[in-house]
Amino acid sequence: MNLVVLGATGRTGRLVVEQALAAGHSVTALVRSPEKLTADNAKLRVVIGGATDASALSRAFEGADAVISTLGGSGSVITDSTAAIVAAAHMVGVSRVVVLSSFFVERDRLDAASRLLTGVAMGAMIQDKSAGERELRESDLDWTIVYASVLGDGPATGSVAVLPEGVKRSVLQKISRADVAAWMVQDATDLRYSRRSVGITAEPARECAGAVGSRS
Repeated sequence: MNLVVLGATGRTGRLVVEQALAAGHSVTALVRSPEKLTADNAKLRVVIGGATDASALSRAFEGADAVISTLGGSGSVITDSTAAIVAAAHMVGVSRVVVLSSFFVERDRLDAASRLLTGVAMGAMIQDKSAGERELRESDLDWTIVYASVLGDGPATGSVAVLPEGVKRSVLQKISRADVAAWMVQDATDLRYSRRSVGITAEPARECAGAVGSRS
């Protein structure tokens, strides 16, 4: 498959690029600073531009089967980039979009302590992500929103737990960026979680989160 990666120079995005290439996919990375890309592969195509620019996105989306976004940032970057992604996807005819979010956006699933901590520290970011995700949900695209637990820099374990709806989330739950990257690459290639939001965490969290369905 031909996968487009947005946020490809970030800590999680570069792992998505590496995992996708390792799995044999062709990858298009839309980046502002190509010198920050660490991957070097004949199947890697680089398009220079910003993720809030629909024309740059449409160039990157040409020939794509799916888009994986690990974008983050301050201000209205998620809201603005989502609007541009939806517009570019319609221009080019791409429908599959997998977006990385965070557990703290699911306010009604947080335990009391986590809701207080994240609300104080991340209020503006929550607002931006929520607005962008709302726009994506209201589109006709084949989207998946991935609500990952606290991200760590450990190695991939190959074991990711998909949390059932309604299970409470906590700042104590963690998952490695490498596992998130691998899960997103896999999810972009099938429709198991089409037009659904999915909470994922490291497998050991099943002890504190109740019964968990895993996919590794």
